[in-house]
Amino acid sequence: MERYAKVGMQELDQRLAKIVEAARKRPVSVYRYGAPWVWIVSQDDWQSALKAADSCIPPGHSLVLLKPKVEALLEAERGLLVGLAEQHAMHFTPHALMQLLLLQLLYAVPSEKQLYEQLNYNLLFRWFVGLELKTRVWPFSQFSQDISVLLGSEPAMCLLERIVNDVCSGALAQMPEFSLNLALLHSWLAKHSGQACTQNNPS
Repeated sequence: MERYAKVGMQELDQRLAKIVEAARKRPVSVYRYGAPWVWIVSQDDWQSALKAADSCIPPGHSLVLLKPKVEALLEAERGLLVGLAEQHAMHFTPHALMQLLLLQLLYAVPSEKQLYEQLNYNLLFRWFVGLELKTRVWPFSQFSQDISVLLGSEPAMCLLERIVNDVCSGALAQMPEFSLNLALLHSWLAKHSGQACTQNNPS
């Protein structure tokens, strides 16, 4: 059963007051020439549709536990990330892209293209990187360009390794929703000398 009503233009003209009143209880789809044209919705339904992404995330989800720790590590290296953004005129904030690369590792997303698709329609991914429901994502070409900047930065990759080691180890890494892809992280790190990582992580 449909959770909304359908009316035609003629019926809308004849019964506008009653239809608007009915829309307070459930949305009404107005058809024109046999095709959907506009919707009539109540204020509560409209506000609910625009609510922030974080209100849709279960408070006990593993990413909710991870996020504050990840944010703290990224904030501690704010200068590095801001410098990369300014030097390369990045379209997307490197702070958010670092979080997105972490998600790619945690959920073993196999490709950059699929990661981009997840960012477009996966509510959990959008919430984790700080994108609201109605925020549009940049074109894939710009997204890919900015990802390449981070993957090409040894300090950024060492920071990502530190986040994985410090935050995503132990019980959290064993959560059933995660499929931590360490091989992918090692392939990113292998493109660099590894000296900066050794200096930052003497152990």
